[in-house]
Amino acid sequence: MDREPIVFTWRSAPAEHGAAIALTLGLGGPLALLALLCLRDLVGVLVAAPDHADAFLRVAALLPWRPPGEGAFVLFAGWPLAPAERVRLALVLLSGAALASAALGWGVARLCFVAQSRTVERLNARVTEAILRAPPAARDDARAVAQSVGDLLARIDTLFGLGLLVPAMALGTALLALGLAWLAAPRLVPTVAVGLLAAGLVRALIQRRMRARTALRLRSGATFERALADLIRRMPAVRAHGAAAFERARLAAKGQAARTHLERSESALASARAPSMALGILLPAIVVAVALWRDGAPVAPGALVAAGGGFALAVVALAVALHLHTVHRDLLATFRGIAQALPALEARTPPRPARVAAFPEGGALSAQGVGAYDPVTGERLAAVDLTVAMPGHVAILGERGGGGRALAALLAGQLEPTAGAVTYGGTDLRAFAPEERARRIALAGAEAILVEGSLRQNILYGAAPLHAAEGEPDDLRAILALTGLDAIVYDRGLEGTVDPRAEPAVARAVVVARDAVRAALAADKAGRLVEPFDPARYNHQATVGENILFGEAVGPAFAPERIAAHPYLRAVLEAEDLVRPLAEVGLQVARSLGEIFSDLPDDHPLFDAFSLFPASERGFFEDLVARMPEAKGWRRGPAGQRDRKRLIGLALRYSETRHRLGLVDAAFEARIVAARHSFARLMPPSLRDSVEFYDPATLTAAASLEENILFGRINGEEAGAEARVRALVRRVLADEGLEPTVYRLGLDSRVEPGMGGGGASLGENAIGPRERIAIDLARCLVRRPDIAVVAIALEDRKPEEIRPRLAALRAARAGRGLIVCLPDAGVLDGAAPFDTVLRVERNTVVAG
Repeated sequence: MDREPIVFTWRSAPAEHGAAIALTLGLGGPLALLALLCLRDLVGVLVAAPDHADAFLRVAALLPWRPPGEGAFVLFAGWPLAPAERVRLALVLLSGAALASAALGWGVARLCFVAQSRTVERLNARVTEAILRAPPAARDDARAVAQSVGDLLARIDTLFGLGLLVPAMALGTALLALGLAWLAAPRLVPTVAVGLLAAGLVRALIQRRMRARTALRLRSGATFERALADLIRRMPAVRAHGAAAFERARLAAKGQAARTHLERSESALASARAPSMALGILLPAIVVAVALWRDGAPVAPGALVAAGGGFALAVVALAVALHLHTVHRDLLATFRGIAQALPALEARTPPRPARVAAFPEGGALSAQGVGAYDPVTGERLAAVDLTVAMPGHVAILGERGGGGRALAALLAGQLEPTAGAVTYGGTDLRAFAPEERARRIALAGAEAILVEGSLRQNILYGAAPLHAAEGEPDDLRAILALTGLDAIVYDRGLEGTVDPRAEPAVARAVVVARDAVRAALAADKAGRLVEPFDPARYNHQATVGENILFGEAVGPAFAPERIAAHPYLRAVLEAEDLVRPLAEVGLQVARSLGEIFSDLPDDHPLFDAFSLFPASERGFFEDLVARMPEAKGWRRGPAGQRDRKRLIGLALRYSETRHRLGLVDAAFEARIVAARHSFARLMPPSLRDSVEFYDPATLTAAASLEENILFGRINGEEAGAEARVRALVRRVLADEGLEPTVYRLGLDSRVEPGMGGGGASLGENAIGPRERIAIDLARCLVRRPDIAVVAIALEDRKPEEIRPRLAALRAARAGRGLIVCLPDAGVLDGAAPFDTVLRVERNTVVAG
């Protein structure tokens, strides 16, 4: 890999860079020359200079080696025009040059963007390929390369796109400035050349001083932040020992030192800018003085203006080139580090075979004198000699850490042997294409690494493109049942939502199923297990806020964490005279919860499960209760309003059935139902789309599928109600043909790696280790491999749990290869005999 970023970007997109430079110099240069010559002739007409009598756009230059009497050398004769015609034509050409320059600039910018994109694409592709092919032992090296590439791309600042064009443009504009100076008077050429050199040196000095000042400011800010953080850490000692004066003096000294360094940096920057200001004044004076030099031919004002315009263009292009040079210098070390680390990572990649072997349909899976080390599990193997026939069923017995899982990975071709070879059908596993080998020999070896997308895409990972509209395998439902994922998929489907506009038939079927569930509950004498949504009745399974809303919030306006602060709801509560009663309920809740959880730490799971406020707000409510032992004497002003708003929010999250503090009686319920009606009746049109009210005749799109089917909440006071109701709902959904819809919604639920998840998303924290192991197994089975190698840990499961799953797995893999790791021989009791049983102890196969 090239160690120079400019060379790398040229080799990545030579056509785009070449076209951008050719267009800029080949068309942009003549356009700039035309515009400056038109400007020259306009000025000539304006001041009635002698050159205005010359032909329009005439280009002639004095040659120093010619005798004075021979006159100028004519490069272009131009057209003789009257002054008025010259002005009109010059303005037309100037306008055309401006428009053409804008179009040219857009085209060149697109070319530069394409060139940069291709360069980044080439770099990303090479890094991605190196990481994908790197062995497990090179994980740290791959992580370091990825971090360096991320840092480089974050600071690239168009270097890959403009790194070649801008220097060429700077050179072209410098030549244009010198050429126009030559056309004006040859004696101006040295002046312009020296001016360009001086402007470049001054600009380079200013940029260097600015970089130093910026770095110093960043360091000073970080130092003072650390000092303040250290002060906060030491505050208990400061209060205990009265050391405030010492801390003030210490921080003042640090601040003074930082200001001293910044003053020096600003002074150095000012001294660098001083020559720039001097040049800005002196250069025009010098150019004019040289032009007025009596010993030479007079310089026309128009030609002098054109030369000045060319000089200004050259200075701007030079400044941009110097900025890119600074970017190049800042990124050079990072790029060279990547250029050095990437080949080293690629060198650790196992070499690809010269000829990829065809994968056999069956044969012997053999290991001869194999040794291996698995950096993931820490297991190692030595002196392994075995042969098993495939397709067949093989059991590997051995405890965790003994080498069984490493043997499974070795037989699957996912672990490179350090000695010996593993062959299948007489061919070394390393001779097969890695993708084909993974498809034909699938390894389920650990918890699944989740990817962002739907649950379906996570299960089909490796079987179909993530972003394609992949079809569902016919046996996916069977695989879900085999791996135990059907329960989580079904539960997620019940939590999913249906859009009635996109799926009107499903919406109608859900409403029909709602009536069927109600009839089934009545027939089973279980109607009490579900409390329906009734506009005229308070729902005891919902919170106070949900009872007022009587619907699902759409958007953030009436979200649970914001509803208490919404002005419309506050107006409804004021009209129904519920502000003070709700604040009193909130105060009672805060007092009771404070007493209940007084001995529990903030991170206790009971606090998270049953408290109505997060641990971060615990201190606020404890202080509020201490300030107000009774619900009277509210503070006035903004502070009192804030207290009441927080307490009302607490009351709106209260549910009598769940929290059982005895704060909601029948009279209070009637007032909440009255507020519900006022809330719906008086709602302004601007807020109508913020709430979707419950309607027994239609589907509520914002509510979950389960709530739509039940049109109510399961009675939490009845033991076993949830299991009984869900079993009945499942039976009704199967009868109504809605079970495939439930599974589809469950598979469509989002997976958000690294997040807790909730609602339509399923976060990593919501998927337990067993479910993740099941996802990894499903990923393997859904590919229908020739050999399935199951190396998951089963030590924490009892034999009676393993046997039925093992029997189902073997039945599903009948006639195809299966290698499975088991904790001990007790699991095999009563099971159909395996074709081969291998026992792994002390890092080798001791029996087969």
